[in-house]
Amino acid sequence: GRSSSTERHTTALAMAASLLAVAFALPGTQTGRSAVLTRRGAVGAFVAAAAPVAVSADGANSKATVDKARAIYGSRVVRLASASPEAIIEDQNAITLFISGAYRAGPNGNTQDKAISKQLLALKKTALDGAKSGDAAKAQGALKEMIAIAKLTEQDGYDGNYNPKQRRNPGAPPTEAIVAQMGSEAYALYDRYDARSAGAPQKK
Repeated sequence: GRSSSTERHTTALAMAASLLAVAFALPGTQTGRSAVLTRRGAVGAFVAAAAPVAVSADGANSKATVDKARAIYGSRVVRLASASPEAIIEDQNAITLFISGAYRAGPNGNTQDKAISKQLLALKKTALDGAKSGDAAKAQGALKEMIAIAKLTEQDGYDGNYNPKQRRNPGAPPTEAIVAQMGSEAYALYDRYDARSAGAPQKK
């Protein structure tokens, strides 16, 4: 199974690391060309043992990375559904980043995510084909279908956790928690002045 394979890789890596340490820690035991060859062999063993570990990394999407992809790139996809063909082509990377970030469809992905990712990639192709031919209705229609399947909404607005205007590290802690703590000064999260107050000084 996967766990036993990982254990074997870990054991092989530990043994190779020990061999590498011995080869370099005892320079007096061998001299000249034989010492060089011994060290090369140790390095080769270490690299060979490490390689399977890299290949077997599962690359799982965490809930946080999925939420971030939906909020940042998913919001852009929502806006593209009413954009011009030129704008859709220009921001097509947002579609790609949304799909790859929100759905675990790689070798270690789950069946549901793989199926949804396949659907969304097909709709992306349809949208871009339409955009490149100047068919706004076709492009926008494919994106609207994508939004319906993925249940996307705009999440990067004023109260969202990933609004680029917010003066904090995006996504943590949640916006509502910061706003609750700041009280009447919450506007400072976004700007120097409270634009919603009639008596506030105007920006220059």
